[in-house]
Amino acid sequence: MARAAAGLSPVGRRRRSFVVSVAAGLALLALAGGAGAARASETDAWTALGRGVEHRRLERGAIAGHAFRFRPADVVLRVVPAPPERARVAALAPAGDAIATNASFFDEAGRTMGLAIDRGRSVGGRRLAKWAGFVVERGRPRIVPGSALGDGAGADLVVQGFPRLVVGGGVPRLKPQRAQRTVVCVADARVVLLVTTSRVDATELARFLVAPPATGGIGCRDALNLDGGSSTQLAARWGGFEARVDGAWGVPNALVVTPKPSEGRSPGQ
Repeated sequence: MARAAAGLSPVGRRRRSFVVSVAAGLALLALAGGAGAARASETDAWTALGRGVEHRRLERGAIAGHAFRFRPADVVLRVVPAPPERARVAALAPAGDAIATNASFFDEAGRTMGLAIDRGRSVGGRRLAKWAGFVVERGRPRIVPGSALGDGAGADLVVQGFPRLVVGGGVPRLKPQRAQRTVVCVADARVVLLVTTSRVDATELARFLVAPPATGGIGCRDALNLDGGSSTQLAARWGGFEARVDGAWGVPNALVVTPKPSEGRSPGQ
């Protein structure tokens, strides 16, 4: 190769120099890209807010918003209805540390669609067999088909929604549609409540949800789409952290997380 290079014409030598320069530039770009990926992974970390809750600010491509992660056994998780009419999520969140998102879909009359159970008691709606349900029973979270819900008797909490974004660790076929979204995800024994501030395609979001945490994803085994679009709302205040997403109108109920009370005290709202 050295002899061949030595015998190159001036034009050949210039071409060879150009190729080497391009290769070196590509190598530098690759290194820069690797450094960028490392920096991006730092933004994927969960931050402990204290009292059983972690927060992650979402900044992944077109996906922006907030995610909160917790074990149901470490907090108080409730479906809080908005009697007698719909209300903003911020109005349904109690004073003190709380994380509240919108939950059930509602019809034209503002009535809850799908089963909604709080502490074993119906707080509106009826079971829809073609929808799925987020269920917490004896501290165990899961997402199941509506046909498996029955009347929700025995469950601590049930909220129905659609579609299922992640099913058994896989992404089903979803209708292409971009919107703000509120999602509940089950990842092992933990629950993730996620609210986007950006309009996100359902399949793009589902792939992010199911992706392993090591690659920047959430690691959901199952995930359910709750009401979204202009209903998407968040009122979060926990350990000094605050975030708020105001929707365009009131909703029939909210998923509300509050700290687990100290032993000997009864839980509040």
